[in-house]
Amino acid sequence: MKRRNNSLFTLKTEHGRGRCVMLTSSVLMSINAWLTTDIFYTSFLMIYGIDLVNIGIITFIPYIASFFSLLGPSLLERFPRRRWILALGRLLYHTFNILGITLVPVLVQDPSQRILCFIVVIFLANLVNALFGSGYSVWHLNFIPESVRADYILKQSTISSFIGIGISLISGVVADALSASPYADAIIIAFRYVAYVLALVEVVVLALPKEYPYPRTRSRPRLRDIIIMPFSCKPFMLSLAVIMLHTFFTNIPVSFVNYYLLSDVGVQYTFIYGINMIYPFVLIALQPLARRLISRYGWFKVTAVSMLVHAPSWAAFACVNATNYLWLYTLMRLYQHVVGVALNTAYANVSYVNLPQQDQTNYISFYQLASSLSAFLGLMSGTMLIAWIGDSTLTLFGMRFASVPVLLLIQSLGNVVVPVFIFRKFHILDPQTREALRA
Repeated sequence: MKRRNNSLFTLKTEHGRGRCVMLTSSVLMSINAWLTTDIFYTSFLMIYGIDLVNIGIITFIPYIASFFSLLGPSLLERFPRRRWILALGRLLYHTFNILGITLVPVLVQDPSQRILCFIVVIFLANLVNALFGSGYSVWHLNFIPESVRADYILKQSTISSFIGIGISLISGVVADALSASPYADAIIIAFRYVAYVLALVEVVVLALPKEYPYPRTRSRPRLRDIIIMPFSCKPFMLSLAVIMLHTFFTNIPVSFVNYYLLSDVGVQYTFIYGINMIYPFVLIALQPLARRLISRYGWFKVTAVSMLVHAPSWAAFACVNATNYLWLYTLMRLYQHVVGVALNTAYANVSYVNLPQQDQTNYISFYQLASSLSAFLGLMSGTMLIAWIGDSTLTLFGMRFASVPVLLLIQSLGNVVVPVFIFRKFHILDPQTREALRA
């Protein structure tokens, strides 16, 4: 075991070098995610007067563009080697998604036209990603065979979390320190330019590892294979159903939580990122336990039980307000850190457990399309509920809940629905159980 861990990230073997590239990409993406999405992205949009409903609309544009992932395999399967076309696609994606979005408010002053330009640029960025994004997943899957996958996911999560959240904490301190100064907005915008430079580095890094042949059953790619092939594999489709259900419920409140924390609750960047910084330490402490649980009970059972245990935290989140966030938000996030180690590790492999060995570009493209569709439906449902509820409140158990807390209660319900589905279909989802029944 020790020897395997030491060779997990090494420059001495092809697979080790590939995992080093994947880890480097993950770290850079983690840093950029904290600098250009989540709290800072919400703040960036708020700088230019984007309200809650428009934030919701902008957020689900990527998932509309993702429907074009149906064309991805037909395009990529025509190339026996894809390194440079994938690099070009990644470069265009980052240019539109980071630099383009940053420049829109500079170039467009009219508020309504600015919203339209945001939508166009975001759509173009994610159109490119839809066409080329699955190529990296198929390529890099060669570097993480089943024997090292759990170990890789845990270590990759730990390292990228430490660095990404650490950078975000420093950025949060700077943003809070300048919040009352004329430079408050400028620092949020500057973070995006830094992120674009890091994105260019990631494009170069991703082009470095060895590229392997792409197994397929047909010499010419067909568009209909993206739909037909996945439906012919029931275990894969049920795995995808788990992902779609979870993605749907998760995305119902996701566009609005940060806006709620910043504008209604009044939480500071440093407070949020300070609590987030605890997660890597929890991950290090609990990753041996997570490995043992997955080894003993399997990916799906650990995912299901972790979701059930996670459900009360979202209900508690719905109760967070300006008077109690110091203790309730803190306890809720710490609880999520502990439960999240097993959940995040197990769930990260759900899409791969029942993935066939051949024609993986088709399967992964269909998975990305289905996942994006469910995310789009979740985001759209959340946006419609926000618009419908407006300033009204819902009274439950003697407590009044505004629109965003209501969405968090729905997410809590989703953390019960998904495990019920997993346990009902466990005899098909779990490979070992499936093999035992066949015997």
